[in-house]
Amino acid sequence: MNIEYLKYFAELAKLQHYGKAAKALNISQPGLSHAIKTLEDEYGVPLFQKEGRNVSLSRYGKELMQDVEEILDAYLRMEERAAGLRTEEKTVRIGTVYPLAAGTIPHMLREFGATFPFIIYNRLTPEIEEGLLDGKYDIGFCSELLKSEELEYYPLRESYIAAAVPEGHPLEGKENITLKEAAKYPQVMFSRTSGFRSLQEQIFAEQGIQVKSVCEAEEIEVITGLVENGFGISILPYMDIVRLHHITAIPVQTSSWKSKFYIARRKYGIRTAQEEAFFQHWRK
Repeated sequence: MNIEYLKYFAELAKLQHYGKAAKALNISQPGLSHAIKTLEDEYGVPLFQKEGRNVSLSRYGKELMQDVEEILDAYLRMEERAAGLRTEEKTVRIGTVYPLAAGTIPHMLREFGATFPFIIYNRLTPEIEEGLLDGKYDIGFCSELLKSEELEYYPLRESYIAAAVPEGHPLEGKENITLKEAAKYPQVMFSRTSGFRSLQEQIFAEQGIQVKSVCEAEEIEVITGLVENGFGISILPYMDIVRLHHITAIPVQTSSWKSKFYIARRKYGIRTAQEEAFFQHWRK
């Protein structure tokens, strides 16, 4: 089946004149006649009948016309979808854990000089792994090693435990502090519905320190807002969002907790040159 010949068939059926149809299709009249003759030979039936200087569909042509229209409609939808995929393919989809989303990823894109369009999605590491595997994301930034052998990943940077304090706080000028020093001040903690709450409790428990929160919140944006407005300080893994507020992050020297962030992607896949260059730029 030649899709172009089916287009010719449909146009001739509509205009009912070889000369007019050939002009509309921007082909020669002999070329159109050859295409119709080829279809008739292929199907074994006459598709048109002469009516003076014009032509009309034969009874066989009328029966085939509905199928031809459906085929051409489906072909048009396929072309439109393919065009959409080509446009989408130029957009790099980035899945990232929240600690890197606000500052690190935009900074990396700017430092690289990215000119490609991109979309950033905030997700948890398991969701990023799943998204990389099923093609939702092109590049992932995660907080732990991924298990799938279909993915490649490289360490990007380490995180550490810090005390987030508001401007003007007595601890603000210190280069680092101990957990005991931090425990003397009211604590803003994550709520028990947050995955970070257990980490906060673990950090204090390792030092045999008991603290009671003065207020709690589930999201880091609210935690930083409470700290910024003087409700207390917060012990948490360093996150770039701290830099977006009037808050100082002081490393806690007595905490041994460390976490690595990784850049990851599928081992095999179709990539644009810019996407490949960006990944390789940050691969360690």
